[in-house]
Amino acid sequence: MFKIEKGFPLLGCKLVEKWGYFGIYATKAEQMILKIYQYVYEETPLVEVVLNKVDDSTGDIFHIGVSDIEEGFAYSWQVVGEKGEISPPLIDPYTRSLSAFPKGSNHYKNIILKDKIYTKHRPHIPWEETIIYEMHVGAFTKSPTSGIEEREKGTYEGILKKLPYLKALGVTSLELLPVFKWNKHTLFNKHPITQETLQDEWGYNTIAFFALQETYATDKGVLGEVKAFRNFIETMHQNGMEVILDVVYNHTGEGGKDGKLFNFKALAPEVYYKWHNGYHRNDAGTGNTLNNKHLITKQLILDSLRYWVVCMGVDGFRFDLASILMQNQDGNWYEGSLVEDIANDPMLSHVKLIAECWDAKGAYDVGRMPYPYAEWSDCYRDTMRRFIRGDQGMTNAVARCLTGSEIQFQDVRKGKSHSIQFITAHDGFTMWDLVSYQHKHNALNGEDNRDGNNNNYSHNCGEEGETQKESVLSLRRKRMKNYFALLLLSQGVPMLLMGDEVGRTQKGNNNAYCQDNEISWMDWDLVEKNKELLEFVARMIGFRKQSNCFKKAYSNQLKVTFHGVNYNEPDWSYYSCSLAVQIEVESEKLYIMMNNYIEPLMFELPKASKGWQLIVDTSQPESFVACQLKLQASRYSMNPFTVCVFKACEK
Repeated sequence: MFKIEKGFPLLGCKLVEKWGYFGIYATKAEQMILKIYQYVYEETPLVEVVLNKVDDSTGDIFHIGVSDIEEGFAYSWQVVGEKGEISPPLIDPYTRSLSAFPKGSNHYKNIILKDKIYTKHRPHIPWEETIIYEMHVGAFTKSPTSGIEEREKGTYEGILKKLPYLKALGVTSLELLPVFKWNKHTLFNKHPITQETLQDEWGYNTIAFFALQETYATDKGVLGEVKAFRNFIETMHQNGMEVILDVVYNHTGEGGKDGKLFNFKALAPEVYYKWHNGYHRNDAGTGNTLNNKHLITKQLILDSLRYWVVCMGVDGFRFDLASILMQNQDGNWYEGSLVEDIANDPMLSHVKLIAECWDAKGAYDVGRMPYPYAEWSDCYRDTMRRFIRGDQGMTNAVARCLTGSEIQFQDVRKGKSHSIQFITAHDGFTMWDLVSYQHKHNALNGEDNRDGNNNNYSHNCGEEGETQKESVLSLRRKRMKNYFALLLLSQGVPMLLMGDEVGRTQKGNNNAYCQDNEISWMDWDLVEKNKELLEFVARMIGFRKQSNCFKKAYSNQLKVTFHGVNYNEPDWSYYSCSLAVQIEVESEKLYIMMNNYIEPLMFELPKASKGWQLIVDTSQPESFVACQLKLQASRYSMNPFTVCVFKACEK
């Protein structure tokens, strides 16, 4: 026989010595119905309790204690309104796990989990030595070419099977596209060929901020996804690698007025969401905007972040549309925002924090985030894309990018290691498509090619899309090497997109949010097909790791100077297409030269007492070379559209 007591005014479900303490925040309820099940598939609950506003709540928190509750039990909440109307079963905003019941339905039962503190060693990789690899958990290993067991494809276990590949590549930190439980059914557009309604495959429509998407685990049992994720984090840490989560706290998967009800709309819509003239504010472009200024919403997000750090071992977060997290009900920045609370939190301020500093309504706040946030540098992305494709007037901006000073941070405590530099990311062209397509090709998204960014700064190198012309393919490969060379020789924090190192293509689709097929999957056949490119990227990463010019211990000694085809004569004119940069710290000197002109250029090398070693020439088939130039060789002829790297000889 179960015992009942009033319990504590907490949120979620806490297990304490066989007692389960349940609590939920609700302003729209006269009563709350709690049903507890031993097994998620059961229709008849073990316990059903009706909580009254007067007797069973403290303020707006309904709470109760129930004896003989165990991990793995399921429960649901329902709101009883003023007129006696009863809501469908709701997701507890604090639930640690979810299971759809009946299978395939949009109704969920909450699964009870006893929190455990993550106690394993964490890598704590300094920002200066971090190399991020952005990936989609499912797309990384779903392809038939992945070579792993069918049941492991598209899972955390699948990533672990590819861990030797990631370690050989040299990246230090995986940044996972959203893994929290999300609502896939937010779209109305149909596949133009099959006429099937498309689904959100990226995960940017969260419905539970403490629960994982269960499809990314091989274990389909109760709490299987939690066990798989914990093992994934622990194994990554054992191999010296970090895991950063892409998180979406600016909106939910409930959509706007006509969107699906999961929890917040029934519990306290006026608290959890922002409103304007009776309608949801839509700053995220998805139908609603979370009210991050309200204490309850703010506390929910802070508790969620702490849970992933303290209990699951996560090493950091990338905040989607982070500008919204600084905005009040009117969309203006305010003092004491969620962003500032995170920055001042005694736990969260010590993990990696990355901000995407804009929103879907036009706010642009790059450079405004407080310390210790790093920020996505769209300035770096656009500058390097324009320079490599041959735009004029770019050398000054390229110089700032190379030194990690392209963002003017308002917080003086921030520097080059707070700039996340990238050429490509999930929302846009892959790098191969960047050099293969002049225009986006998004017809299969079912939106008549209207979706996706039109300003890609891409160049197809002479032919649109697939080609057999070796001259076109050769230029594409060279430009990709140029991108990788400059990215990995810049002073910010580099981020690579999944598959770019082997030339992954999305056939010109620059917004593959609804594609769970070969368009978005990693094609593992490319590892062999483009092994020379893969080896180049891995060696560039290795070179960066070995060089003192990119290590935290030497950051205060760094000296950077700029030059042109002649030493000490940089050409900052509008028509300039060439630049050289000398980077030096104690005992090491690098000289990087860029010729983005249509003809060869002769570059003067500075004097080096023991000569120069040519490390990289992207115009050569084997781009990593080891040819030590003699002291009298004071010039080097560079081919068009080429990057070269020299290192001063030590012996």
